[in-house]
Amino acid sequence: MLVSWCFRRAGIVVVLWLVALGGLGLAALHEGAAFRDTVDLPAADSTAAANLLRGTGAEESLVAHSPDGPLDTGVGRARLDTLATRLAALPHVVAVSPTPGRISSDRHTAVLTVRFDAPAGDLGQATADALAAVVRDADGLTAGASGELAAMTTAAPNLGNAAIGLLAAALVLLVAFGSVACVLLPILTALVSVGCALAVVTLVSHVMTMPKISTEIAALLGLGVGVDYALFVLTRYRQARRDGAEPAPALAAAAATSGRSVVFAGVTVCVSLAGLLTVGLAFLDGIAVAAAVSVLLTAAAAVTLLPALLRPVARRMRVRADGSDGRWARLARSVTARPGPYTLAALVVVAVLALPMTGLQLGVPDATQDPPGSVTKTAAELLDDGFGPGAGVPLLVVGTGDPSLGTLREALLARADVGPPTPVPGGWLLTVVPRTAPGDPATDELLTWTRALATTVGGPDTHVGGLVATRADFSAAITERLPLFLAAVVGISVLLLAWVFRSMLIPVTAAAMNLLTAAATTGAVVYAFGAPIEPYLPVFLFAGLFGLSMDYEVFLIARIQEAWRRHGDTRAAVIDGVAATGRTITAAALIMALVFVSFAFVDARAVREAGVGLTVAVLLDAVVVRCVLVPAVMARLGDANWWFPRRRAVRRVRREVQWSRR
Repeated sequence: MLVSWCFRRAGIVVVLWLVALGGLGLAALHEGAAFRDTVDLPAADSTAAANLLRGTGAEESLVAHSPDGPLDTGVGRARLDTLATRLAALPHVVAVSPTPGRISSDRHTAVLTVRFDAPAGDLGQATADALAAVVRDADGLTAGASGELAAMTTAAPNLGNAAIGLLAAALVLLVAFGSVACVLLPILTALVSVGCALAVVTLVSHVMTMPKISTEIAALLGLGVGVDYALFVLTRYRQARRDGAEPAPALAAAAATSGRSVVFAGVTVCVSLAGLLTVGLAFLDGIAVAAAVSVLLTAAAAVTLLPALLRPVARRMRVRADGSDGRWARLARSVTARPGPYTLAALVVVAVLALPMTGLQLGVPDATQDPPGSVTKTAAELLDDGFGPGAGVPLLVVGTGDPSLGTLREALLARADVGPPTPVPGGWLLTVVPRTAPGDPATDELLTWTRALATTVGGPDTHVGGLVATRADFSAAITERLPLFLAAVVGISVLLLAWVFRSMLIPVTAAAMNLLTAAATTGAVVYAFGAPIEPYLPVFLFAGLFGLSMDYEVFLIARIQEAWRRHGDTRAAVIDGVAATGRTITAAALIMALVFVSFAFVDARAVREAGVGLTVAVLLDAVVVRCVLVPAVMARLGDANWWFPRRRAVRRVRREVQWSRR
């Protein structure tokens, strides 16, 4: 058995993991990262517009603000001229619009256009960093930049808060289990496996599209499930030691029960994440692969590295008497005795949390939500203050035919500000500036109206692009594929649970409860952050929480099924299962929530949303679903829980013996 071998060959296993961590880390440092936040939508109208503009090279907007004077005269103009000269000297820059460029009504904010000789993707990170360096050093001016190159300079979120979450988790472990080993072993196991995962994700970014957020998602899930998986194995080992088993047999017993559950739980999480592949977007594929790599490595570490780390302290580990089973047994007796009221109360809690979901609006927040200090955030704020809320996100109407541009421009002027026609290779371009913010529903209405008008007046070869259009097409693509995604995740998870537990109702009720948890989680995110929510976030949260909630389902139902096989009494089995796992599941959920909530304070909005969403998901799932809703529903269903085609009947012992235990 693998776990026993790792326990016996502890030194070899630890060395192998450390070599893997060091080797992968050095390789990642040597190769660097190649993260790309590109959204590939081949059939989208915005993609057609981008293809027509691709031959023009990258075009960035430089926004400058003078706090102490106008930018079209005097000292302000001299500073702006100097900045324009430095921009023109950058590699690959072919033109900088004459100063003062487009200037605000108060004359304190100006916009210059910087044109490059190649698309942003071809110019690379070095050119983007050089642009950002000049913008940040504007010599007396406040400056920012917007465009594809500027977006490439947005720093990855600071994950220092994760250490605070791990420290809080360590305190919970110490209080709950009273052993330093129970604190250190799960955290060390998680740190090593997540370190390997982050290095792998960095290397994989060279061969597939990986967004920058992939590393944060991998760390978020890896640290959360890593501590949990190690804790479940360690808890079952301690129970066997408390029953008098020696370290090696105790670990073998833990491997045969919790170890197997850990492997299955990890696979289930990965299967749920694989549902993201059905959406058909490379952006989401990268997130799914990064998260799955992290979960698989943490599950592998729980059944290999943890036993090796356990050996030196196995005999010295303090195993105290467990007096908490009685409290969980009393709760389970109360829930199973009155399943109706408890089910109703749980559903009310879920419904209240899910209510804000009715206001869900998908879309990508504008650059004002970027990390503080980024050139994109500065540009967005300066544009909003100087030119209005839509100035930083124009619609780009581009075509190749020979329409009446005057007629089209006059029609567009009725609802937006429109610049003069600009020639582009093989066609023309109209820049349409909305009068409302990117997240305003009026901007979405303007996009729809502009596309209809452009096709009618400009012909079928006229397309509308730009950031707002790309975001709208991204949201539409995800919404269109959502039914297939939901069916894939739910269907495969139900089949896996049915295969493991040989039951038809347990997987179906678990899926229904997870759907309720998903609705409550999305509602909590909408309430906390408002609209719009990133289009991919509900999809990721659903896949992630569906997999994570299956963890607790597996650990709880596995113990209930063990008891049911012994005596064939469903209610007694539920009580035994909750009593045996209640403390561990709630402690594990609290630990995971502390890790997740630490990500709610990073700079990137999407990571904050994921941190809050997963925190609500695991707490709701562990406290309300697993400790109340599952026992109540199973008690109500009784023997029907275990119906499965061709299942042999379980031999029942005398009921009087079972009820006497209560």
